[in-house]
Amino acid sequence: MEKKDSNYHPAFLISLVLFLLFCTIAFGVQSNANWINSFDQSITHSILSIASEKKTAFFVFITHFGGVPIMAILVLLFSFFVFLKFRKLKLTIWYILQSIIGAGALNVLVKLIFQRERPTIEHLIMQGGFSFPSGHAMGSMICYGGLAFLIFYLYKKSTLSFIIVVATLLLILFIGLSRIYVGVHFPSDVVGGYLLGASWLALMIALFPKLVK
Repeated sequence: MEKKDSNYHPAFLISLVLFLLFCTIAFGVQSNANWINSFDQSITHSILSIASEKKTAFFVFITHFGGVPIMAILVLLFSFFVFLKFRKLKLTIWYILQSIIGAGALNVLVKLIFQRERPTIEHLIMQGGFSFPSGHAMGSMICYGGLAFLIFYLYKKSTLSFIIVVATLLLILFIGLSRIYVGVHFPSDVVGGYLLGASWLALMIALFPKLVK
């Protein structure tokens, strides 16, 4: 008797676990839980305690890489590169849509649900809108994470793919730290953005085999 192919992809489970972790953070934020406040205060104090002119210049610079203009340009340029070099239209569409829906529509929707005000400490850059979850953290996880996934998929276990994955992880980390440093996000906003963004990316990776074939 032939064994039927399973439709289950391990990334589905990863997506679910990450989403449940996000829900835990979100519940703490919504209920103004003491553990969330303690977490935010301790991490913010630790980051701001090492402030200096050089660090300020670095984080103000790096935070723009998580903004809409730069990420939109990167997504489009990388999409054109993938299509022109590999002629994979479905793969290109997957990357564009997962970036737009996840980093754009989903983040805006969740922000409107929670409507958390931004920290009252000094902001080193101008930033409007609500605070939770961090759009920069969530967007960078989805867009840069999606880019790293495609590089790994297209180039397999090459030196290039390894370098891109490591560089991407460092960029995502520094973008999240920058949002706390410049004073526009609580640490729980950044963690929440990472978790929801990673959950969305894992879901899209789980659906990837079905969507691109």
